[in-house]
Amino acid sequence: MGGNQSVVTCNFSTVASAGDTCQSFASNWGLTLSGFQDLNPGVSCPNLVAGQDTSPPAATSTPPTTSTTSSSPYSPAQPGLVANCNKFYRVSSGDTCEVIEAKYGISLAQFLSWNQSVHQCHLTHLPDCNNLWLDYFVCVGVPGAITTAPPPVQTPTGPQPQMPAIVSNCRKFRLVLAGDNCWTIDNAEGISLAQFLSWNPYVDSQCGNLWQGYYVCVGV
Repeated sequence: MGGNQSVVTCNFSTVASAGDTCQSFASNWGLTLSGFQDLNPGVSCPNLVAGQDTSPPAATSTPPTTSTTSSSPYSPAQPGLVANCNKFYRVSSGDTCEVIEAKYGISLAQFLSWNQSVHQCHLTHLPDCNNLWLDYFVCVGVPGAITTAPPPVQTPTGPQPQMPAIVSNCRKFRLVLAGDNCWTIDNAEGISLAQFLSWNPYVDSQCGNLWQGYYVCVGV
């Protein structure tokens, strides 16, 4: 086994300096060179242009290599879980806080308060979720917590994966791509915002929770 791998805990961009290379940034962020290039498709490797923004990863991160053991059936667990946690979930590839919250009917505030290492970036005052560890357990419930009913599980009738709670009579789907928002989708599909929100009730009125890589309904 190699040495400890860096855990990326912040979602931000940083400016390259003279002499920086793709490999030096990848090493600093605990990434492979190909992983760095995937996150920054606009850069020209091996050398970087001084003053160019580069971005480390967010969401699911790679945890440090450790040799700790635990008698708990929910092991390994991310650091910072509350002591009274009574419901656990193992983070899978592609998971985000929103995906986990929707599955268990909990809020972002609840999730962050029960999993204190999930948000470790203090560059802004905005709560975010940038430090999920793949294959580690997180807390999704404590005694007495108030939760909402998760969206009903639907029998798949269209392309997968879909955002939760899409209307059952949906006949036309669209994959959410990078840069999409409700208005670009509505304009492309010739539908109104009211129609889009009625067919995709999980999407909030400000369209702030579209999930990239998931299908939404654009026609019934």
